[in-house]
Amino acid sequence: LSLPRPPPPCLSPPSPSRLALSAPSAFLSRCIAQMDHKTAKEELKAFTRTKPITPQLTKVLEELATSGRSRFEWVQLKALIGAKMIQVCNEYNGGQPDVGGEGFDSVLMRLLALLDEFSETPFTAQRLCELLLDPRKIYATSTRKLMNALEKLLTVSSTMPVMVMAPAKEGSYQEATENELAKLASGEQGGDPMDIEGAGVYSQQ
Repeated sequence: LSLPRPPPPCLSPPSPSRLALSAPSAFLSRCIAQMDHKTAKEELKAFTRTKPITPQLTKVLEELATSGRSRFEWVQLKALIGAKMIQVCNEYNGGQPDVGGEGFDSVLMRLLALLDEFSETPFTAQRLCELLLDPRKIYATSTRKLMNALEKLLTVSSTMPVMVMAPAKEGSYQEATENELAKLASGEQGGDPMDIEGAGVYSQQ
């Protein structure tokens, strides 16, 4: 009878005394194999609402939807979320234009105006990204219900701090640790790739 192996030490919650140093890397470990942070940051910096949303930028939204934390400045995220909102609302309206008495374009412009009013990441950013990434999980076809839900998420006053991750210095312990985590997640060290979604990764509260 073989006993299950304990989780890798890198996935164990850090002690309170090491929290300040280890929490960012622990929080990011689930995303290392999924997102090239440098590439995503460069694409996000150059992004406008008229540009297509690349796979790397989609992962930026997925990270925020999954973790509830952002490693990017709100001024950069705002354009991406706005573009995703336009894309999703247009897809719904093309299938079933049921906004109601007010015109679709008018409602969409109001949603974008509400988004633009935020000077910092809104407290509802996680739920907003969840809805934009998988809207049909809740609203199968109704454009009106979707846009009403988006409006409610955008009519809040609370904001949350941005979590900025300083890039790892070449040859540093942080860089070596992140490289090893990436190999573990992708299966390069042997065995099956790590279940990123199921991994219990500690994050700073």
